[in-house]
Amino acid sequence: MRIALDVSPLLGTRAGVGTYVERLTTALIARSPEHQYYLYSSRALAPSDIAAFGKFSNTKIVCCPAWRMGVQAWRDKVHIFHGMNYKVRGRGRYGSIVTIHDLAMDRIPQTSRKLFGQRSSFRRSRRTALRASRVIAVSQHTATDIADLYGVPAERIKVVHNGPGGDFSPVEDRTRIDSVKSRYGIHGDNFILVSGGAEPRKNVERVIEAFGRVPDLRAKFQLIILGGLERGAEALYQAIQCADLTPVVGFVGHVPAEDLQSLYSSCSLFAFVSLYEGFGMPVLEAMACGAPVICSNTSALPEVAGDAALLVDPTSMEAIANAIVKVLSSDDLREDLRRRGRIRARGFTWERAAGELLEVYAELARTTGTADAN
Repeated sequence: MRIALDVSPLLGTRAGVGTYVERLTTALIARSPEHQYYLYSSRALAPSDIAAFGKFSNTKIVCCPAWRMGVQAWRDKVHIFHGMNYKVRGRGRYGSIVTIHDLAMDRIPQTSRKLFGQRSSFRRSRRTALRASRVIAVSQHTATDIADLYGVPAERIKVVHNGPGGDFSPVEDRTRIDSVKSRYGIHGDNFILVSGGAEPRKNVERVIEAFGRVPDLRAKFQLIILGGLERGAEALYQAIQCADLTPVVGFVGHVPAEDLQSLYSSCSLFAFVSLYEGFGMPVLEAMACGAPVICSNTSALPEVAGDAALLVDPTSMEAIANAIVKVLSSDDLREDLRRRGRIRARGFTWERAAGELLEVYAELARTTGTADAN
């Protein structure tokens, strides 16, 4: 088959969707050399991407504006067009597929940064999902949301879980770890890693306030916050100041995967108490590196974490504080969470995701091909 993948998210920051597109595309191409892949991008890809994908003989990189992808797909005679990030800009002979990562902005619309509000975005995404031949959801929770909010029939929704990627595994080289920690201003071996930056949905403010409720912690641990500060940073700074935590809280911004691997591997605890997640990649990455994890008991996070993390109510500062203390005060619990996390993470791989997605492609080709023959 000739399969078109809209890889335009590779043009942005390699976090979230960009990582999803990079790793899943690589796994698909490597796993199925019998198919021809057309990688559509609205602008020229970075030289590193061109080199990485161009080495495969079954791959063709196509640069064309978003509005022209439909015509280009017709010219390339593609069988399936897969929009990997909410949008489908073309269609193949056997139809189209769209990946929907989460419906966070529909569930929590007050956090939306859309210029014209979330309502118009909701209508566009719903229309796309209803028109697509198949909808890929990255979790069962997201699949349920798609059926409930968009009205897409359950039989047209397929769940394909993400993977953490081969980059994430425990780092045991102390020299490498110490170098990374020094670079980010982390002193000593005791620090709590928190992901989410200033994005309100990530709920980092409550973690700061929960940490501040346990005076004994500030004497022993640093609180290191991953992620950007583009929006909502003032609330975090205020929470830090009110709790008198300025000396022990550090912001490290967006961290490259190779450094993130060292931080996950060496932290005393990884906390991810987001209010809503369609999947929860940071939890999987941290567990793959052997970090003891606490995360929210809502949205898709229990589906990802299973019994390998301590689950908490993300709206309760008391619950968050109690969980932090419980993990940090027990060597046995931390080691048990590390062990369970590594085992759990092995069940999520991009190779497995690619295999499940190829089954969706094949099923669509069979059903559409049969209809065409009739």
